[in-house]
Formats: sequence, structure tokens, C-alpha cells
Amino acid sequence: MTGTDKQSEEWKRLLSAPYDNLETRAFRHLPADPRCLLCNSPYGGPLAPLLRAVGYGRSERYPQLCRPCFRHLERHPGGAEVTITVLFADVRGSTAIAEQTSAEEFRQVLEGFYRHVTEVVADERGIIDKFLGDGVMALFVPSFALMEDAAHGLAAARRILADAALPIGIGLNTGPAFTGFLGPSSEVASFTAVGDAVNVAHRLGEAAGAGELIIADATLAATGLADREAGWEMRTLSVKGREQPVEAWSIR
Repeated sequence: MTGTDKQSEEWKRLLSAPYDNLETRAFRHLPADPRCLLCNSPYGGPLAPLLRAVGYGRSERYPQLCRPCFRHLERHPGGAEVTITVLFADVRGSTAIAEQTSAEEFRQVLEGFYRHVTEVVADERGIIDKFLGDGVMALFVPSFALMEDAAHGLAAARRILADAALPIGIGLNTGPAFTGFLGPSSEVASFTAVGDAVNVAHRLGEAAGAGELIIADATLAATGLADREAGWEMRTLSVKGREQPVEAWSIR
């Protein structure tokens, strides 16, 4: 096995199942949430100042991860193909909103949207991938989400829509994607995912109207929920650039 193969296998283990070693087992017994999504080191509680003093504070670039865990990923760029859940949330009518407000007011509107989505995603054990103008892409990885990435992604989508101060549409999809710390150099590399599952989630988000969630059939099935009769509407969507249509469900 080559070095690249070994690195890919390490990434696959890291992303596919909760991190498990003596350190993470010890951290699980310490009080206070939130925690690092990888090693479980707590960011709050009576021991938080001590842990920060020895280097276990939040990473500046990815606050859901502690500094040691982020540095570990940064030192080992790459990734692996794993099944994840991807969320795209977009503000509908942002052009009209920008036209009716000043640039500074529009910035404040978007920052409120970013803050709301970021807080919900973090609370549901997801990680923000990127901000896309008037949209946000978030990832729910099996190891981070304790093997319930689809359920956490769906919960996040519902919470974002329920408490949104803006007209938002959301797309949610579960499928294999190459996930990891990707980029040409450590200065610009980021934790992200690429592949058909990501593209489909993006297109579902684009198709969703204000206040609407469109979720791929595979994602709803992965949640184990049997509430398709409770307001869910079946939809078959033609996705731009993709030969096969997507079976999905929508709810407002």
C-alpha cells in the first residue's frame, strides 16, 4: 500500500466512525458542551480554562474543531470518499433585498443569516463548508454527527427554516462525496466535499422556494422517518448537468 493509499484509509476511518482512543474516551467523561467534533474536548465547564491553557481551545478557522485536531487535518491534507449529508441554504429574493437597502444594511442582513445558520449547524454537529454570497453550504459527516448525519442534517434544515428572519430555501442530499482537507496549499486549503452528492444538494437548494425544504429520497430514507404522509410532497426533479432525475420530497 502506497503512502497515498494509507492516508486515504486514515481519512476514511476518521470520517466514517467516531474517533476512538484513550484521549477521546477521557474527554467524553468531562462535563460541558459544546465539544470538539473529533476528540470531544469540551469548550465549556470548569476544566475549559485548563484545557485551553494546554492548547485545546477552539480552532480559529473551524470553531467546531479544537486546535490540535485542526492542526492534525492541516498537516495531513487529502481525504476519502464517504457518504455524507450536504445542506445548501439560500436567501430567496436577495437581489430585491439588496436593491431596497444600502450596501451596509444588506451586509448586516446577510451576517444575521450566516450567524443563524452557523449556530444551528454547529448545534446539530455539522460543519460550515463555505459562504456563497447569499447562500451557505454545510456538511454533516458520519463521525462528527455520531453516525446520524442525515438526521442531524434534516433537524438543522427544519430549525433554520422555522426561525428564519428571511425567505430561505434549503436543499438536502445524502450520498458519497470525496471529503477532506483539500486545496493546493495549506494557506488556502479547507475542509470541504466534492462530487455528485454535493452538486445534487446544490441544485435541490436552488429549486427550493422561500420557506421550502427539498430533501433527496435517499436522505429521508436514511433518517428512518415515516412522516412522508405528514405534509411531504413527492417530487421528481431534473437536475442541471445531470442525466438522471432526482427523486425528492418537499415540505413547507
